[in-house]
Amino acid sequence: MAQDNLQARGRGSFPLDDPTQSLIHDHHYVRQLMQRYLGTQDERVKLQAGPKICEALQLHTTLEEAVFYPRVQEIDPALVEKCQDDHQNVDELLVQLQELQPGESAYDDLMQQLQDSVLAHMELEEQQLFPAIRNASLDLQDLALRMQAYEANLISTQAASGRGTQPGGSLH
Repeated sequence: MAQDNLQARGRGSFPLDDPTQSLIHDHHYVRQLMQRYLGTQDERVKLQAGPKICEALQLHTTLEEAVFYPRVQEIDPALVEKCQDDHQNVDELLVQLQELQPGESAYDDLMQQLQDSVLAHMELEEQQLFPAIRNASLDLQDLALRMQAYEANLISTQAASGRGTQPGGSLH
């Protein structure tokens, strides 16, 4: 499923002049999946979209925490810390979702909480953090290459082991 998210963005494509565009693309992908999940009563759609949402968020947050946030920390430490706190909240919700099945009422309730949290986080990144990064004197090409390499390694490791990322797990 991580492969679906990767293909949705363009197979590890990180624009060298602005890697935040890839993260924004991930945000759009997750928004669409959440709308699909929360906007239907069709259990087949929920069974497909629920796990994809979790996998996409795990991949995205792992990449941001391992590569992106450490490289942009100096630009606005308080804002990056808030983003990391948001990720912790998302990770906790993802752990709870793993104990349930898509379509169950408790899963639906948690998915709504997850959407609320994730949408607020996306807005914070897109409206505050990403513009600050674009205006800073940061080597965006180096950041993009590091993100691309990390994600490619993560995807190949997942494929080799037959598993996805674990929320809150450290990969480095």
